[in-house]
Amino acid sequence: MRMVIIPSLSSFMIKKHPEFPLNMQLVFADRKSKRIRVVPETLEDLWVLERAVDRGDVVEGVVLRRVKREGERGPGRVFRVFVRVLVEDVAFHEYSGALRISGTVVEARPEEYVGKGRYQTVEIRKGTELTFEKKQWSEHVLDEIRKAVEESKRPTITIVSMDDEGALVCTLSQRLHRRGYVKNPRKGKRGEVQDFSEYYGQVLRFVSELEPDLVVVGSPGFFYEDFIRFAKSKGSAKRFVGVRVSLAGMKGVHEILANRLEDVVQNHRLSEILRYVQEFTARLAKGEPVAVGEEVEEYAVSGAVEVLLMHEEYFLKNRETARRILDAVRDGGGKILIVPKTFEPAYMVEKMGGVVAILRYR
Repeated sequence: MRMVIIPSLSSFMIKKHPEFPLNMQLVFADRKSKRIRVVPETLEDLWVLERAVDRGDVVEGVVLRRVKREGERGPGRVFRVFVRVLVEDVAFHEYSGALRISGTVVEARPEEYVGKGRYQTVEIRKGTELTFEKKQWSEHVLDEIRKAVEESKRPTITIVSMDDEGALVCTLSQRLHRRGYVKNPRKGKRGEVQDFSEYYGQVLRFVSELEPDLVVVGSPGFFYEDFIRFAKSKGSAKRFVGVRVSLAGMKGVHEILANRLEDVVQNHRLSEILRYVQEFTARLAKGEPVAVGEEVEEYAVSGAVEVLLMHEEYFLKNRETARRILDAVRDGGGKILIVPKTFEPAYMVEKMGGVVAILRYR
């Protein structure tokens, strides 16, 4: 009997009760076996896991195979197949909402549907259990997963940076996401008395659709106060915090992150990154102890790194070197911050070789 195997990749999804909290779950981490099991619940979790799984690790997962036996009518039957894959490539596809882990199958059950040695991709989505065995154990990997678990418990934050021209709306999680721009439909001439109610109403509807726990509104002048009063007059139950910034738009968002967010949410990662980027730049200008690019590893090994800023792209392109640096900084008691590639204020880190450090000494 001959079987025709029609490739049909998918993932076995764990069904979650709607009342379960949508936080990344660290099911177990065993240093002896070098195995970690997690359940990601957001796209941010998948973004973190892209950096947790390395080439040479072994990933476990379930794929679907559609099998149509010779002479059988219809589309055939779908079988779940357990596989263990020796990792060769890891890529997070944000727009499709999937972490794709590819490599060679080292074990399959039942093996008749997916043979050993076959190249296979395991697709991890929100709610999909992921178990992986590290080729080399790294405490930094476990630290990053634990941080992601804690970050996922934070309130969801929307930032609105506005003036009389319009309002830029962003959401803040482990990364900063630009959600859209609401233009003031009735902007009048300078000096005219303007009615902002239609404009404020459009902004409020946009923000409400994002369902945030907290809304931080920043503006030059009176706009943030006026908008919050308008929102409350419309019965909005959202928690609003208003701050004054010098400019609207993305520059206003960055100002909120750099100077205002700590008043609202303590120790947010992006706020920390921006603060340390500013400190690094100031120290560099003054000739105080810092390290840039290739020299960072030497200082990391010697225990001199106080704060490490590593660009996400540097990590993904130089995993082995990056792991050595990260583990050395962790062992030396330094602070580690991975800079998301979508975070504009930290472009300087990428321009300076992808990795910089604030040093205790030179």
